[in-house]
Amino acid sequence: MESGTTSSSAELEWRRQWKPDLATQVWQQIQIKKQGMLVKFIFRDDCYEILLYDMITMWSEECSKDAFIKKAKRLNPNVEAPVATLIQHLKDDLSSQNLSSKSSSRYMYKIIYSRPPAESKITLQLFSKLPGNVPFRWEFDGREASSDMYAQHLATPLLIMVSELCRQQGELQNLLTKKDAEIEDYKADGAKVSRRSLLTVPFDAKAFRNEMTQSKFFERQIQSQGKCTFDGIGQELYKEVMMKNAWLNKPEEPEHSDEDVPEDLSGDEVQSVNETGPSWANRLPPSLVANAQTVGASVGSPTKSITPKGSPRKGAPSPGRSAEDAELARRQALEKRLADEKAKRDLPVKKKKKKIF
Repeated sequence: MESGTTSSSAELEWRRQWKPDLATQVWQQIQIKKQGMLVKFIFRDDCYEILLYDMITMWSEECSKDAFIKKAKRLNPNVEAPVATLIQHLKDDLSSQNLSSKSSSRYMYKIIYSRPPAESKITLQLFSKLPGNVPFRWEFDGREASSDMYAQHLATPLLIMVSELCRQQGELQNLLTKKDAEIEDYKADGAKVSRRSLLTVPFDAKAFRNEMTQSKFFERQIQSQGKCTFDGIGQELYKEVMMKNAWLNKPEEPEHSDEDVPEDLSGDEVQSVNETGPSWANRLPPSLVANAQTVGASVGSPTKSITPKGSPRKGAPSPGRSAEDAELARRQALEKRLADEKAKRDLPVKKKKKKIF
C-alpha cells in the first residue's frame, strides 16, 4: 500500500513538471463539406506540429520558426505581425470550439490532394480574418506519415482504449450484480419501491450485449466509421492513456555513484580530516597519525591520548612482514585501542545509573 502511494505521488509530481508534446494531444473531428477528418496538433511560441487523418492515410507536418516565417510571407505578403500572434491565431482557428461550429462563416477549410508521380501530400487550406477584418490565409502541408507515427498516435492507443473499456465494462457488470443482490435482500425484509417506474429486472450481461448489437445505434456507429470515438469521454480516455504511457516510458534518472564515499571500517559515521573540529591527527600519538588519517573511523571523542608516548605498539609489524600485513596490523591495533577506550568511558556511567534507579 505504501509503495503504491509513493508511486502515485511521484507520478503527480512528474505531471506537474512535464511539458506536453504532440502524443498527448487529443484527436478532434473536422468536417469539410462531406468529408470527415481527424486532426491533432500542438502549437508552441514559434512553431507547430499537426497530424491529419482522412480515415485512409495519416499526414503530418512539423513547421519550424524559419519555415513558418517564409510561409507567412508567401501566403500573406501584406500582413505584418509577430510570429507569436499568428501562431496563436492558428491555434484559435483549430480549437475544438471552431471545429465543431458548423454555422461559423469566419473560417473556411479546403483540402487539396497531390498524388504520384508528384510527392504524395495533403494541403489543408484555412481562410480566416485577423483582428481589424484583415484577411488571413494559411496552408497546412501534410506529408504521408510513417507507420511508426500511425501506430504511436492512433492504432496502439485505440487498442489500449478498447481493452480498458472492456475492463471497465466488466467492473460495472460485477457492480450491477452486487446491486441486484442488495435489492433482493431489501425485498426479503419487506421493502418496496415508492413508484412502479423505479422497478428493474436483474441484470443479464449476455442479454444486454445482444440488445446492444441489435440496436440501430450500433449500425450508426459502423456507418460513422468511428468518427465519434474522440467525442467527450473518448477524448479524456485517449489523453489519460497517452499520459500514462509517457509516465511509464519516461527516461530513467541517473543513479548517484558511491565510489567516492570512504569505507567505514568501524561501522560508525566517517569523519573527514578536513571537517571542522579536532581531527584524529591531533589526538593520536605521532606513531599512529599517518595510519589514523587513512582509516578515518570515528568511534567516540577520547579525552586523552590512546597510547602513552614511548609505549610499545601491540601488533606492530616485524621486519619480515609485507607492507599489506603491516597496514592490517596497524588498523587492528587502532580499532582495539579505540574500543577499549570507549568501554572505559562507558563503565562509570553505567554504575552511576544503577545507583540512581
